[in-house]
Amino acid sequence: MRRAVVLCGPGNNGGDGFVVARLLRDAGWQVEVFLYGDAEKLPPDAKVNHERWVKIAPVTALTEQAFRKVAFADMYVDALFGTGLTRPVAGDLAGLLRHLGGYGGDDYRPRMVAVDVPSGLCADSGRVVTPNPRARVPTATLARLTVTFDSPKCGHFVGDGPHHCGRIVVKDIGVRQFREHKPNPHTGRGHVVRFPRTSLIGKRRMVPDERPFFGVDIRYFTKNQGHKYAHGHAFILSGGVGKGGAARLAARGALRVGAGAVTLGSPPAALIENAAQLNAIMLQSLKDPDAAARAVARHPHQCAVYWARVGTE
Repeated sequence: MRRAVVLCGPGNNGGDGFVVARLLRDAGWQVEVFLYGDAEKLPPDAKVNHERWVKIAPVTALTEQAFRKVAFADMYVDALFGTGLTRPVAGDLAGLLRHLGGYGGDDYRPRMVAVDVPSGLCADSGRVVTPNPRARVPTATLARLTVTFDSPKCGHFVGDGPHHCGRIVVKDIGVRQFREHKPNPHTGRGHVVRFPRTSLIGKRRMVPDERPFFGVDIRYFTKNQGHKYAHGHAFILSGGVGKGGAARLAARGALRVGAGAVTLGSPPAALIENAAQLNAIMLQSLKDPDAAARAVARHPHQCAVYWARVGTE
């Protein structure tokens, strides 16, 4: 009899793991399930699937020591953390992820299947979320196969993603009919419109994507009486001399995505530096935090971006 070990996490990814375990058991596999976290704190859907599983077989609390006692399995299912992981994994679980990633010589990759993304990998950036960025040992699992839902994630194709994900399979979960939804006739703002976008598919190829996108109808902005402020005004506060790079990037980005007016406010000493590197963007000298506060209050900005250290210099 083929044997599977399913590792479930504290969120909805763990709930998917319980479903996988039940389906494997129905298919004739011998299945052992581990849970990291408190079953009572599982999200509602995950809790339902946990309760369905415990009526069939027990669940073991997941620790590195408990996992190392597991006998050889034909397949390991990583359903610990999915697309929502943003913080580094620490403690005993970090040791387990390093172990699953091959640290110590054990190679689980040929038999590892990840749900959504390998645990420890950021689905947006493709970077391993580690407490020590300089560490040579990654705190993430290595999968031979990654099964994700609805659409691939950027993190599958960039950074460490290709190395950790292996083969990627995308499965539909019932939202395809939404993607094929036709835009409504123009009757005002807030309807579905089609904007050209890009998607990552296949072997890290970029392809055009014309799927619907919820947003403000672009025709609202092209009426005869329109002017630049009808497109929105973005106000960005910059740091001091030599510290305005992020603010300039944000200003260019706001202009590029369609803001009609963009204003960058900075300390007087940094004004020339910003003026030398920007065009089509208004500049405003702000000598102190009070001046910045008055500038924000004076104009009806639709978007304001603040440098993390504004007011500390």
